[in-house]
Amino acid sequence: MLLFCALLLVLSGFIPLSALAKIQIYTVDTPPYVIKTGEGLEGLSGEFGKAVATSIKKAGKQQEFEVVWVPYKRALLDVEKNPQSLFFPLGRSFEREYKYHWVLHLDDVDCLLYAVDPKVQIDNLEDLRKYRIGVQGGSAREQELHRYVGKSSKVEAMSDDLSNFRKLQTGRIDIWATRPMFVDEAKRQMQAKGMPLREVRVVKKLFTQSLWLVGNRDMSDQSRNLVQSIFGWGNKKNTVKSPALNAGNFLNGALL
Repeated sequence: MLLFCALLLVLSGFIPLSALAKIQIYTVDTPPYVIKTGEGLEGLSGEFGKAVATSIKKAGKQQEFEVVWVPYKRALLDVEKNPQSLFFPLGRSFEREYKYHWVLHLDDVDCLLYAVDPKVQIDNLEDLRKYRIGVQGGSAREQELHRYVGKSSKVEAMSDDLSNFRKLQTGRIDIWATRPMFVDEAKRQMQAKGMPLREVRVVKKLFTQSLWLVGNRDMSDQSRNLVQSIFGWGNKKNTVKSPALNAGNFLNGALL
C-alpha cells in the first residue's frame, strides 16, 4: 500500500494538468472502493490501484499516466468522454460490452441478495418479483435484476448504494442486491455512529461479476499500443454473451 501511495504522489507531482497527451486513469475515491488506513489505502481501488501502479512503474512509464480520484458516476462519464482515459474497477456486462475497450481482467466478485426479515425467501422468479429490491442505479446488478423482473417499480435504484442498507434496516426495502464489501462498509459506518443493527443474512447469490480495467473506445492507436505494452489487452474470446432470459440461470445457483 505504501508503494501505491508513493507512486500516486509521484504521478501528481510530475504530470501537469495541461499535459493532454497523458493517459488519465480514473478510479473511485469513496468507500468502500477505497478506505484510508494507517498503512495506506485499502478497498478495491486501493488493491487494484497498487497492481496497476506497479505495472506502470515496472515499465518505466510513470510520466505517461495521471491517476484521477473521482466519484463512481463521474468516473463512468469521464471515461466515455475522454479518449485518453482508463477506468477501474468496472463490472463487465452484456449491456456494456461495446461501450469500452476491456483491457485487463482484475478479479471476479459475487453479487448477493441480502435481507433482514426472516420471512423473505426466494425459491422461484415469482418470489423475486414480489419483493422491493434496493440496488445501485446504473450498475450491472440493476441490469441483471431487470432481466429477471422486467421494468418493475419494485426495483428501487439509488445512486449511493450504501443508502440501501439504511432502507433495508428500516424496512423500506425487502432485499438489497449488492456485493459483500458494501454490506461490510455500511455496517462499519452505522456502528461508528452507535446505531443499532438488525442482523443481515444472505438470501441468494444473484450472479458473479467480472471486474476490469477499461479504456475509452476512441483511444488513439499510440495510446492503445502504450497501454497494451504495459497491461496486455482483452481479447474477443472473453466477450460477454447475453444469457438466456429464463429462470434456469438464476435458480440453478445454490440457495444460501
